[in-house]
Amino acid sequence: MKLPTRTFFMLVGLAGMLVPRAAVAYPQWQFSSGTSRCNQCHFAPAGGGLINGYGRDASADDLSTWKGSGDFAHGKVELPSSLALGFDGRLAATSHDAGNSSGARHAVFPMQADVYARMAFSAEWSASVTGGFRGQSRADTTGQGDDNYAPIGASRAISREHYLMWRPGATGPYARAGRFFAPYGLRLAEHTSYVRRDLGFNLLEESYGVSGGMVEGDHEFHVTVFGPDFVRQQGARDAGVAAMYEQRLGDVSAVGLDTRLGFGKETTRMAGGFFAKTFVEKAKLMLMAQGDFVHSTFKFAPTATTNGSVGYLGATYFPCKGAWLTLFVEERQTSLAVKDTLTTAYGAQANWFPFPHWELVLMGRAQAPAQTTSPTNTVLFFVHYYL
Repeated sequence: MKLPTRTFFMLVGLAGMLVPRAAVAYPQWQFSSGTSRCNQCHFAPAGGGLINGYGRDASADDLSTWKGSGDFAHGKVELPSSLALGFDGRLAATSHDAGNSSGARHAVFPMQADVYARMAFSAEWSASVTGGFRGQSRADTTGQGDDNYAPIGASRAISREHYLMWRPGATGPYARAGRFFAPYGLRLAEHTSYVRRDLGFNLLEESYGVSGGMVEGDHEFHVTVFGPDFVRQQGARDAGVAAMYEQRLGDVSAVGLDTRLGFGKETTRMAGGFFAKTFVEKAKLMLMAQGDFVHSTFKFAPTATTNGSVGYLGATYFPCKGAWLTLFVEERQTSLAVKDTLTTAYGAQANWFPFPHWELVLMGRAQAPAQTTSPTNTVLFFVHYYL
């Protein structure tokens, strides 16, 4: 079935009405699925977001336990070659125990409802929009911290990403401008990871910026000049520059460097470090690591500085087609000079893709600050459907 032109643009318009949790790429699929670059399956140059035709074919033939159609709308709708659409929906249930006398808190909530639209104007130019609905696990409408300056009830609709891109080919140079995450580090899907949350890549912390770089078969680099959200006061409020370089070693490994310098009203923060990933085919094991040093200075106390660090180490085992199990450990230390500022987290996560368009995820995480005697425990289960 081929849709009329009017219907195309009605669906594109829905992207601004239906509405998030960020849908980023799973780095576990790199190398383990036979692909070496994240942008082989995604339209974005560094991966994440809407998947392209190659990614849909891979989800149908290689990444799911049982085969089926990975095409948009399960192949029931034929889109023109210049238009790509998609949808991500997640329904979650969670149990969170912080050791309070009231006991664990339980919640069932819509985690994500995002619509994606990409329009190609020519072989080089395209525009991408992600529109969604802000889910929340708590019923109150007050602010939730640095990632939410406005009450949730007043800002349900959100467009986390929207940008114009020049990209002549699947490899080679590119440039884009708009709202998106600067490419950085492992680019884990889990926003609770310290290497995301504490480095400026938490939920709704996408920034406005201009990014450019080069993606080749054995390496890629990205440089992004970014600033705060000038449309709505959500997310990080700093401005600066971020850069990432990844060198692939054959078809099974990669190492990289990253750095980010952000200037805020009260704090200047400089971060930088390394990341690495390798797939051991015989053992069906993916190993990933990232470590970043963080130096912060404070404008109202120029002599007061802190040096901290964040790190991630994870191992993913692929027992059968379409499933994996990940064990990980994380550390964050807000000040290397103060021992009691260390927090350690341990976790396990199981992902299963039974059919194309479906994913089931079960995750457990224990977070233990050095100054406490009992960890904070979180169990999360969600069902993910993508169109």
